[in-house]
Amino acid sequence: MPELLALTEVELQHESLRLSVCPALGGAITRLSVDGIDVLRPWDGSDSVRRTSCFVLAPFSNRVGDAGFVHEGVRYALRNLSAEHPLPIHGVAWKRAWRLTAQTSTSLRLTFTHQPEEDGVLDWPFAFEVEHEIKLDDTGVALQLRLRNTDSRSMPAGLGWHPYFLRHETCRLQFEAQAVWQNDTQNLPSQKTPIPAGWDFSAEKPLQQPGLDNCFVGRTRPVTVRWPDKRVELTMHPSESLDHMVVFTPPAEMGFFAVEPVSHANNALCMDDPITNGMRVLPPAETMQVSCKLQIRRMTRTVQ
Repeated sequence: MPELLALTEVELQHESLRLSVCPALGGAITRLSVDGIDVLRPWDGSDSVRRTSCFVLAPFSNRVGDAGFVHEGVRYALRNLSAEHPLPIHGVAWKRAWRLTAQTSTSLRLTFTHQPEEDGVLDWPFAFEVEHEIKLDDTGVALQLRLRNTDSRSMPAGLGWHPYFLRHETCRLQFEAQAVWQNDTQNLPSQKTPIPAGWDFSAEKPLQQPGLDNCFVGRTRPVTVRWPDKRVELTMHPSESLDHMVVFTPPAEMGFFAVEPVSHANNALCMDDPITNGMRVLPPAETMQVSCKLQIRRMTRTVQ
């Protein structure tokens, strides 16, 4: 991880909307606010990317079991890059510095390049490049990811974002999905089931403490988060291929929760049919692209 002195933020602004990024700290978004009100948890200034506002998940999301996976008949080992987790998690890009390759007052582009050299082959065995474009406009924030396979072999690939939303004093959530993965003792998916009533947010309701760290399948509609006391509403519009969603709701006193639009199920790399569970196979030089719009608006009055 980079030295603290190198963790410089780059700031964007469009009217009342402000966003900051730290390229050296996993290319993470470190703050997102409207009218001075934070909608994502602001970075605490430490050298931990898990204390930022949002980071990119590439080339896979969430956990991988068995310390590796099989692709086209070859088994590849993966090492764990996070001391806080016993299994490989969230890919490689969040643990490496990115390069700022383009910038205006309201937009920027970050680039991350991975080469499987020396120990890097245990981080991810294939060469790839990711570009992350961030743009502010009148309606909110537009995010776009492009992952290109720069290897001479095909590679499995997945993408997503890991935003940490603030709870504030009141928080209401709405999303719709078709099913959810129940987890085993390693927090890996073990059984896909209908969504239990306590986890059903198809009608907007207070977040409370559902105790989730689960992957929902078959998201078809936008996700809405409202903070009535702050008079702020955020609607997340992931692209169609981001039809899985990891929802993480730690105890309320921690002050945040995560709703992560992703392209595949947790541990899809190790499932019998990774492609059915959302993984892509990218031939050499092929690109995978996803997007997510964060539409942010101020409500004219407090609605409970």
